[in-house]
Amino acid sequence: MPLLHWFSSLTLKYRLFLAFIVLILLPFSVLDMYNFQKVKLNLQQKTSEQSLLQMNKMNESLESLLATTFKTITMFEQDSSVISVLKQPEVADQIINQRKIEERFRSVTNSLFISSPPVFYTIVDLLGNVYTSFPPAQRLNYDVIQAKPWFQTALTASAPYKWQLESNEVLYDVNKSPQLVAISTPLRDADSTIRAIIHIAVDYESWFKSATNGSATSEQYYLIDHKGKEIVQAGLEKATASLEEPIINRLLTVGSSSGFFTHESTFINYTVVPSFQAYLIKTVPSNVLFAELRAIQNAYMGTLILFTIAFIIMTFLIASAVTRPLRLIQTKMQDVVRKELKVRLPDQKYGGDIQPIVQAFNQMIVDMNGLVQRLKVEERQKEASRFQMLLSQMNPHFLLNTLNTIRWLALEKGDNAIPKICVSLGRLTEAGLKLDVDLIHLEQELELVRGYVYIQQFRYDQQFQVEYVVADDLKYALVPKLSLQPIVENAIYHGISQIQENGHISIHVYTVDAQLILEVVDNGVGLAYSEGLSKEDSHGIALQNLRERLALLFKKEASLAFVPVSHGCTVRIQLPLLMSTPYQKGNDHHVDGTTR
Repeated sequence: MPLLHWFSSLTLKYRLFLAFIVLILLPFSVLDMYNFQKVKLNLQQKTSEQSLLQMNKMNESLESLLATTFKTITMFEQDSSVISVLKQPEVADQIINQRKIEERFRSVTNSLFISSPPVFYTIVDLLGNVYTSFPPAQRLNYDVIQAKPWFQTALTASAPYKWQLESNEVLYDVNKSPQLVAISTPLRDADSTIRAIIHIAVDYESWFKSATNGSATSEQYYLIDHKGKEIVQAGLEKATASLEEPIINRLLTVGSSSGFFTHESTFINYTVVPSFQAYLIKTVPSNVLFAELRAIQNAYMGTLILFTIAFIIMTFLIASAVTRPLRLIQTKMQDVVRKELKVRLPDQKYGGDIQPIVQAFNQMIVDMNGLVQRLKVEERQKEASRFQMLLSQMNPHFLLNTLNTIRWLALEKGDNAIPKICVSLGRLTEAGLKLDVDLIHLEQELELVRGYVYIQQFRYDQQFQVEYVVADDLKYALVPKLSLQPIVENAIYHGISQIQENGHISIHVYTVDAQLILEVVDNGVGLAYSEGLSKEDSHGIALQNLRERLALLFKKEASLAFVPVSHGCTVRIQLPLLMSTPYQKGNDHHVDGTTR
């Protein structure tokens, strides 16, 4: 990889600097930006929650006002004096009727709407009379009012009535609100007969400005209808800024009743006014909302830059202080071979963390000199040991040749027993000569045991029998060489040779959970005698030798143990199951390619 090759070609000083940039500065900067954005989103969320809470309170205030206003309709329907005037206006003079209705208007207004925005009532009966809670700017014409849409709708509609936005035709002064929110519904008597149409209009602009009074100068409030048309706004001293068209389009397509979003440099909160399906909107400039957060970020980034510059300078200084002694050590190491390990560094010249390195280098040279000397001595000792081993192999070879001579002499004289004994003894001797083979096939080990048993049966005049219980699929399992023979020898000499009846030895080989189990069971004198062997005893030495060979070959994965039984003795070897299929070489099977 070109990038990896380029990095490996840099000096330690530049590697430290690059590692700081890539592993510390860059991730830390990314983490800082991530945390800033997370804090920013959390701040937006908290600000939105506070704004929505305020706007919901405004909504609740408006809903409470409209609900209270709507309940007054029931008050008028349950007022007998009002219903009697509407039912029989001819009973009294028109002026008296007018005063009765106006008195009821004042009573309701004074009891329910003292601190509320203006509420305007208009009652139009079906007999040509009109009553209002406000002084009209001009004389009211019954025919004109009767033709208005709200009158006809209230008179004929059967569905529940809703608040509607309509033009302000109540007052005609200069400071009037351009629109009112109004509702029209029939007034019924006790017999549910319609006696009049009541029209109630609320000056919501006065409510809106009253509700937003005291807000921060940076906050702007809007009320727009469900088509995106702006109804009223408040918040700035000179409310001339209208909502941008992209904000209105996104608001109309967002699909939720409340929430927040950002547009360019403006943070927008919104909620729906359910009474007349309008949107209450609050906007705050982002530079005002996040001013403190940006100041904190700028201060933090400035501090980070200063620390980065300081760290770069310190990195170069520290790297230079480290690399100069390392370059000197590198030069001296190149001189080690050329000067035959006769190199030293002046450790008094260096201090701090470099001094232990220099001292370790000098000690390494001393140890290497000592190691070279020891290797020379050990090499000479190995040559002497090899010579002694080659010399010691001459005697066993002489023994094999002698056994072979005895075998042929016995065959010439017609004795068939002695040749078989010579063959068995020869196999045992030959197995001891193969010093470079540690593991052999199980079938080979059993052949050695059979040869040894054949010899011992002649000695004891067939006073014992040996049984072999081995599965055919385990004949190529690997076992340590001469692992069963010492145990069988122990069973013969220390077990069945001490009893009067015929002896019996069983050799069992089986597997348990990927472990190969070798068991030698005899009906001899028992375990007490076997465990009581002294270390000077040749058979005790043979078993201890086997135990140590198992430890060397298999560490703690193999074991040799005497198993307590009620009669006789059981010796068990447990070792890992290793299988090795032999290959054919001549007429013999071999585990490896080594031959004698």
